[in-house]
Amino acid sequence: MASLYVTTTDGRISSYALLKQETSIGRSKENDLVLLDQSVSRKHARITKTDQGHLLSDLGSFNGTLVNEALIQRALLKHEDVIKIGLNILTYLSRPQTGKPFKGTLTLSGGADLGKEPEPIIKASSETFSPMDSQDLLVSKDLGESGSALSFRKESGAPEFKKELSTLERTNKVLYVLYEISRQLNSIHDFGELLNKIMDLVFVVIDADYGFLILTGEKDREELIPVVVKSREDQTGEQESLKASRTIINRVIRDGVALLTSNAMTDSRLDHAKSLLLQQIRSAICVPLWRKDKIIGVIQLESARLDNQFTQGDLELLKAIGSQMAMVIEQASLNEQIREEERIRNRLERFHSPQVINMILKGGQETLDDMMEPKDATATILFADINGFTSLAERMPPREVNLILNDFFSRMTDILFKYDGTLDKYIGDGLMAVFGAPMEKEDDAERALRAAKEMMQALGAMMAGMPEERTFSIRIGINTGKVVAGNIGSPRRMDYTVIGDAVNTASRLESIAQPNQILMGEETYGRVQGKFDIRPVGPRKVKGKTLEVMVYEVL
Repeated sequence: MASLYVTTTDGRISSYALLKQETSIGRSKENDLVLLDQSVSRKHARITKTDQGHLLSDLGSFNGTLVNEALIQRALLKHEDVIKIGLNILTYLSRPQTGKPFKGTLTLSGGADLGKEPEPIIKASSETFSPMDSQDLLVSKDLGESGSALSFRKESGAPEFKKELSTLERTNKVLYVLYEISRQLNSIHDFGELLNKIMDLVFVVIDADYGFLILTGEKDREELIPVVVKSREDQTGEQESLKASRTIINRVIRDGVALLTSNAMTDSRLDHAKSLLLQQIRSAICVPLWRKDKIIGVIQLESARLDNQFTQGDLELLKAIGSQMAMVIEQASLNEQIREEERIRNRLERFHSPQVINMILKGGQETLDDMMEPKDATATILFADINGFTSLAERMPPREVNLILNDFFSRMTDILFKYDGTLDKYIGDGLMAVFGAPMEKEDDAERALRAAKEMMQALGAMMAGMPEERTFSIRIGINTGKVVAGNIGSPRRMDYTVIGDAVNTASRLESIAQPNQILMGEETYGRVQGKFDIRPVGPRKVKGKTLEVMVYEVL
């Protein structure tokens, strides 16, 4: 389906499909395509569909109709002809030009190492292009006092005119691409699909045979990762593989400038780039993608046709697209970072305090992986258990028991997190918490005791006003010692936890505690002595221990 890409005098861009047998163009609202420009006649031109193609006719307009620099009365339009009507630029596209996914494999071959100085092989363009500079490409201000195309009719063969029209053509393409990219950004949320759509736009405005979007590795820029590989829509025959030249890519990454060769097959400086010769590449462009002060990849276009040589204008256009694509990749990277942080937060927030989670998020996945790796640590373990829960459950309906347990665990967990404790697990009607893993502090034992005392206070507030048959008490045991902390379990189910004799002792202290009593071991006492009101209980025999354990009570 043929169409026109229209850039009007106010910089607006639109696409107009040539569906009708006749399409009228002019300033009057009666026309099919209305151009609100005083330099356009009311009935300016007409496009007629014929057996040979689309015929453009000037309808006796005052300022005339131009096709590729020349004034015309009638002209059979060809693909990518540039039509100028008044101050409006129309690009005629007779066939679809979007790229199609390449079905074969892409091989990156040849080329010098990034650290080595390659021979100068292609013309380099060091000028930079930013999408924000697109206003500099707009219609020249030197249009004459009338601001119309009338001034061009008198000197249509002048070099200034040709330069002006070339600028307008490039402007039309740049503005169209920037508009389309902006539109795609607002309508497509899948990163891969978005990059594919942008590469399709590249094929709309630049006639390439093949196009590659290649990103560098996060840690190693010598690692090259093909992300999008496209071939021309009407490319005949499918190739099983393509070779992209590392020589060009490495040069672009090393020097940070865009590269252009208009005919690689005859360029003696490309003899060592065998991949270009093998692919019979006649012309190539490669532009870097910048993310702040770092190159994150390249866009490379190739053509194998003798009649298709890339120009400096194509290079500048691809640089504009590259700037926009780099912004897309940057935003996608930020979005992925946000999603990754959310995944980590959702994974950890049930068991770790906000402070610990924030510490992990700062370090990212590497910090999380390191934290999960089992390692020796010194930690303070806290066990809390509801006293007489079995009899409580017998007196109450299961639904009410569940509601009370949820309320209890919610209150206790909030307190644990307040003191930077880690919730290891819920155990029936009890819980296990750790202070000192994954983040060890000097005052782990002190914070564990403060949490235990506040847990007792919170339970009292919870029980206030509750019917006697529904009230309950808790026991708490605390012990400090050497543990192994990290992901422990089977390949099918891994949980972050701590194991060791210190853990077992804390559990035994909780089991011998009286209702609403906090007991702790000797090492914990040594770390908090003088900071709390504590009384010695004396040595006690606990299950699993040959020797008696010295026990202390927190008052």
